[in-house]
Amino acid sequence: MPIFRYVFCATLALIALEPFVAHAAHDSAIDTRFNPIGTDPGWRRAYDNIQPTADQIFAGASRAHDGGYVMAGSVAGGVGGQLIFLAKFRPDGAYDASFGGTAGTGSAGSGRVLKDANLTSVTAMTIDAQGRIVVVGETSGTLGQSDFGVVRFNPNGTDDTSFAGDGSTYIGFDLDTAHGRAKDVPTSVTTAPDGSVYVAGRVEDITVPGGFATKRVGVAKLMPDGSNTNTGYGTLPYGRQIFYCNYGCENVASATIVFDVPRNRLVIGGAFYLGDNDSDWFITTQNFGTTPSVQTAPYTIDFGGGSGNELAFMNSLAVQADGKIIALGFAYDVNQDYVSVVLRVHSSSLSGDGSFGNIPGSGIMLIPMTDAVYCDLAIDSSGRIVLAGSFGGFEAGLVTRLMPANGAIDTTFTGNTSPAIYYSRTSNGTSLAYTTFFGRVFLDSGRPVLAGMAPDSPTAPTDFDLIITRLQADPIFTNGFQP
Repeated sequence: MPIFRYVFCATLALIALEPFVAHAAHDSAIDTRFNPIGTDPGWRRAYDNIQPTADQIFAGASRAHDGGYVMAGSVAGGVGGQLIFLAKFRPDGAYDASFGGTAGTGSAGSGRVLKDANLTSVTAMTIDAQGRIVVVGETSGTLGQSDFGVVRFNPNGTDDTSFAGDGSTYIGFDLDTAHGRAKDVPTSVTTAPDGSVYVAGRVEDITVPGGFATKRVGVAKLMPDGSNTNTGYGTLPYGRQIFYCNYGCENVASATIVFDVPRNRLVIGGAFYLGDNDSDWFITTQNFGTTPSVQTAPYTIDFGGGSGNELAFMNSLAVQADGKIIALGFAYDVNQDYVSVVLRVHSSSLSGDGSFGNIPGSGIMLIPMTDAVYCDLAIDSSGRIVLAGSFGGFEAGLVTRLMPANGAIDTTFTGNTSPAIYYSRTSNGTSLAYTTFFGRVFLDSGRPVLAGMAPDSPTAPTDFDLIITRLQADPIFTNGFQP
């Protein structure tokens, strides 16, 4: 069964293991200047005032142009079944009173937005070069199945009516309706400097001989005004493209996308199935320069040994300043435990960077902690790699940092080779939350900002809220190119 980044790195956060001791030190210490007078200094929770005990499911987070932090998620309700929930905090941890908070933005409370955009899921978000918030998810489409839904908000959280007339639109691929298959699922979104939107996801393609269903990477472009005519993009009408390969990737499990501005290209990555118990990774670059080109490379990510399970999934991508591409995900090991995988490849050839990692010549670094699943990464100005995720059953949030030369653990982050482990607290500030999940890391003037979700309960995975915290890491960080 396919596991998307937003499913594995969000929905499975409802599972938990036995507790263990948390620690944070050195650069990994929580910055208590963020929300300094709150019940849990250094942390904030976000939920909508209309359904305060409903589950807010995390979809994404990013730094706004004014320095604030925007989080996106979903909450049950609306025509399609899921409402978009946005929350914005100032750098000091207070809700941004200039964002949302009105009847026109859903009456979710100061600094918050609740929007019915006819979505059945909310899967990803980004902020474009103009400061506008772009959210994607599934929306009802052909044959009662799903299309890519795209919604854009102004920087203050109001509907951006300059986008497709009312702030939202949809994209359908519908390539195999003849066989009753039209489920197109967006899993990632990025934007170009001019405000064009690129959405990547899993698209049901034409059934191959023998009746087998195929699922490939689909990318769609929308112009800055939300239109999909005259985009100049794609091999299909209305700014759409399917990415194929010649090494058997007929069944794609996930896709993530980044716009690499310095090199004017899209970087797309994900996982594809070779069989029921075997999946590998791919990376595709689509260059828009004077000689447009598309290049794709597969990567064998097999660590299951004799277990018969060689499944591996990609969660995130980023591009270094020198153009090298870093992919992050996880695989199953010989004991059927999760093991986190980091892959670095060369910018042009897409071959593995043999100087990186602990699997000789492959460009692969296996993170030495069983059942640690890292969901996102950020890159600093010296090339160090910050990974954020959760441990095992997602009881605790995890962050570690890798050195740029070879991917070795940066021991200056925690004082040793262990990751920093974090527990959020419930809203009363006295009890540890039942689980803590980090799904996103981005950087603010050298400080990693971690966003995800946690239940407002110490004993059960119920009443999930969005959470955000900030670390005190040194000020040499700058954002890499991330989704």
